[in-house]
Amino acid sequence: MTNNLEKNQKYCEVIASNVKLTCKPVAMKLIESEEDIPEGYELISEKVRHCEMVRKASLGEKFYSTVEEQMCLGGAGAIGLRDMPEKLANGEKYFSLGRFKDLETAKSLTSKLSIVKDNHWGMIYAPLDEADFEADVIQIITEPVGGMKLAQSIVYATGEKINPSFAGIQSLCGDAFANPYIEDGINFTLGCDGSRKAADIKDNEMTIGISAAKIEEVINGLESI
Repeated sequence: MTNNLEKNQKYCEVIASNVKLTCKPVAMKLIESEEDIPEGYELISEKVRHCEMVRKASLGEKFYSTVEEQMCLGGAGAIGLRDMPEKLANGEKYFSLGRFKDLETAKSLTSKLSIVKDNHWGMIYAPLDEADFEADVIQIITEPVGGMKLAQSIVYATGEKINPSFAGIQSLCGDAFANPYIEDGINFTLGCDGSRKAADIKDNEMTIGISAAKIEEVINGLESI
């Protein structure tokens, strides 16, 4: 635990020194049972959306959630705490909201959304500099200039252009958690209506999700450029 905390504090220091942050980076980890909860983490005391939980952690809170505390069923489905609701999965919900010209188009998009298929018992959330666990995904909420700096840190070692995957739907849950979690990669997202309204993601903020497999590469790049 101590090694994880020290490592995460180093990550946070490097990120904060090189990226224009609007709040703390957030560490998240899926867990299989109550026995996996680290000492010092309490169940969140209210029922809110996943994106709101990310925002709370970015402002200094640490806690865990089960599916029962997740208000947004689509968000809970995307991060792997339950099956995706059928009307979200098949596009009917988004078509009914006027997001697509027809149901076929809605289904085409929703079939491509990032969803953690295996269901888990819960999720731990913490500010990165207080996380004493190895995060599955680290999320950074920043202004576009911070996204630029992170992009530069990635291409430093890869020499490859970045191909973000987003659609303005299921942003902090699908784009910034499920996508990097599934792909062992990094993803950039511009937010969604839900995260901007419920989680107060600002008009000038975007979110980057970095998997455990890629965080060292990002940190090394930030230190080198």
